[in-house]
Amino acid sequence: MSMFDWYRPIGILECPVCHSPLREWQGKDGPCALYIWQQGVAAPVDQACEKECQGSSSLMEASRLPPTFTIYSDDCRRHFVAATCKSVDGTWQETFVENEVFGCRSEGKSPG
Repeated sequence: MSMFDWYRPIGILECPVCHSPLREWQGKDGPCALYIWQQGVAAPVDQACEKECQGSSSLMEASRLPPTFTIYSDDCRRHFVAATCKSVDGTWQETFVENEVFGCRSEGKSPG
């Protein structure tokens, strides 16, 4: 199992095909330390693991996102959705849901 980070965009984004709400987002372009990133906040707001497994708070506070990164949502029951995000000086500023989905669900199976 590979690591990832969680992302919380501002507002509720929707699937571009069926308009299902997308609330949970993950991505692998950041530090991949199970950090929880909130749009508009420079450093991660939390780390999604047990306290004894978390890294140092100074390392978390110093972490920043790249200028452009992609996040993914698995919330839509029919489609797999991606969004492109942009940060300025490491602070996540913008989120753009891709107009096309990168896969359709077939009997609950993931693409690939």
